[in-house]
Amino acid sequence: MEVCLQKEAIIAAFERERLNVEITENKNGQIVVSRMCELKKHQVFSQDIPWDDSVEKALKDKVSLKVKPDLRKMIVQEQRTGKPIKPILTLAGPLPKRNSFTFDLVFMFRLEQSDNQVLEDTIQLIYKIDEYLEAVQPA
Repeated sequence: MEVCLQKEAIIAAFERERLNVEITENKNGQIVVSRMCELKKHQVFSQDIPWDDSVEKALKDKVSLKVKPDLRKMIVQEQRTGKPIKPILTLAGPLPKRNSFTFDLVFMFRLEQSDNQVLEDTIQLIYKIDEYLEAVQPA
């Protein structure tokens, strides 16, 4: 039988990797790991244009229509073995001062169903997601 993870082990693993995540526990006793991601304006527009509502809408559309579906495909393709990890992706909003649009990836850990392999797979998946996001370019 696989050993179930403790909350402390999950926190320690993310701290070791120095991943910028927020870790909480929900009312069902699940560990919720949330990671804020962002798409920068220069990844959508090839020329530098002033921030306005149309820039904000274009960034939101790119996240909704391109990044979100592509991330879902990539996440499925990355997981050939083990328990599937299905992060929840939610749009957060614009950060005009940072010239970006943010969204959150949320990973749920049910302690009774999580083991070290699930934890390692999740951390590797976050690195892959970061690589994917860095590679996004204007269409």
